[in-house]
Parts: sequence; C-alpha cells; structure tokens
Amino acid sequence: MKTLLKVENLSVEARTNKSSVKLVDDISFSLKEGECLGILGESGSGKSMTCKAIMGLLDKNFHIEGSAVYEGNNLIKKNSEEMRKLRGKEIAMVLQNPMTCFDPLYPIGYQMAETFAEHLNLSQEEIRKKSIEILKLMQLKDPEDILHKYPHQLSGGMLQRIMISLALAMEPKLLIADEPTTAIDAVTQYEIMKEFIKIKEKYKVAIIFISHDLGVISKIADNVIVMSNGKAVAQGDKNHIFSSEKEEYTKMLIEKKMAVMNRYREILHNGRRKSYAPRS
Repeated sequence: MKTLLKVENLSVEARTNKSSVKLVDDISFSLKEGECLGILGESGSGKSMTCKAIMGLLDKNFHIEGSAVYEGNNLIKKNSEEMRKLRGKEIAMVLQNPMTCFDPLYPIGYQMAETFAEHLNLSQEEIRKKSIEILKLMQLKDPEDILHKYPHQLSGGMLQRIMISLALAMEPKLLIADEPTTAIDAVTQYEIMKEFIKIKEKYKVAIIFISHDLGVISKIADNVIVMSNGKAVAQGDKNHIFSSEKEEYTKMLIEKKMAVMNRYREILHNGRRKSYAPRS
C-alpha cells in the first residue's frame, strides 16, 4: 500500500503581540492507505491541534512549521480556498460533539443536502435518495423521518452516526476522527466503534483516530502516537506500545486504564455476591 500522508517535523506555535507558546513540537509520522493511526493523550496534549494544523483549520494567530504531504502536495502550503476544496471530499473529519456540528435552526435533511450540493453534482431527488441510502448504511431506522427532524430531536449517538455517514458519502481517502466517542454514553460508544472498525475493514479508508481513551485506541489503531505537552513521547506499533512500553507517561496511561478496569470488575463482583447472598 502506498503512503497517503507523510507529516514531518510539524510544529504549531500560538503567537500574540507579547508572547508565544509552542503547542505542537516536532511531530512526524506517515499513514498508508487503509491504515489507522491512533493519537493518544490527555486534554491539552496537542493531539487535536496536530490534526487542525494538517486540515488548515487554524487562524493567523498560529504559526505552523514543517510539512504534511498528502498525495504529493504539502497541505501546510495550501491557501484556504485550496484546503476548502480538499476538506469533505478527499479529507473528511468527524468531530467530538455532534450536537454542536449541526445548525439547530434547520432540519437534518436540509443540512445534508447542503453538504452534497457543495461537493457533488446531484439533482434534488438524487440528493434525497443518497441521504436515505447513507442513513440506512449506518443502521438508522426510519431514515425519511430523520431527514425532517431537527438536531435537538435526535440523540447524540444518532447525530454522530449521521456525521459519520456524511463523511463516508464523500468517499474520502483520509478520515480524521477527533474524539468521536467522548460525548456519548458507553453503549452508544461501543456501537460507534463498531462502525469505525467496519469502515476501516470495508472501505479501506486511511484513518487518524484521536482519543484520550486507551481502550478505544487499542480497538482500532494499527500504529500509535502517544502525545504529552505537544510532543510525541512514544510512537510505534500498537502491540509494542501497549505491551512493552517503558516511557513513563505511557505507562501512567496504561496503569490508569487498568486501575479503572480492575475497580469496575471489583464492584461488579461484589454487586453479584451481594445479590446472591442468603437473607438472614
């Protein structure tokens, strides 16, 4: 498989008239077609900022150095109009909180139609059929009814599935998922992760999956970057990172995850024991 994206020495600095702060410091990685890179780290580690820099979503207050070469073109050098044409069509993004990504004043069908009209040459009837088709693809019931609903009438999980379906409908080569399971409950999170795994296996889309949750990253990623304070403190094959990593920050993340899992098992075990305890 060929390399789709190659990022080298990417740094991001926030600048004001009086000071500057480095938010991303010398990040490098490559991503092949059909491969998933997991970027793991706590809030403020620089993982989302890295992808915003690649996508051209930072304003003039941020200074970017390094390169992000996508199919031979350095995205860092492209202007806003050139990036706008790439975003959505070739490089799609699924964001953290689906409720904030839809306009509350318009029904879902109208907003989906706007997206299709921007990137695809389709008639109104073709747009309606495609909207229904992709909602069915995400296992959403009553897709025609959903098109007439407003965002507040749908659950976070449903909105997240709609956002994923919109991204896939553009047939992107690269999908960036920025904490897509954070703002939803555990059951829905499990269902959304199944959809992402299916996307990876069925459509062979290259994925950058950003999360603070080690368990989520371990389910989908082939390779992992662990970020802390804007730097990559560990990087490599998922199995190596999670089984034999000696770097202190990564060890801490693994230990925290294990502590939560052990506590959950303990509570579950004690709860069952109490449930079956004979009454005196």
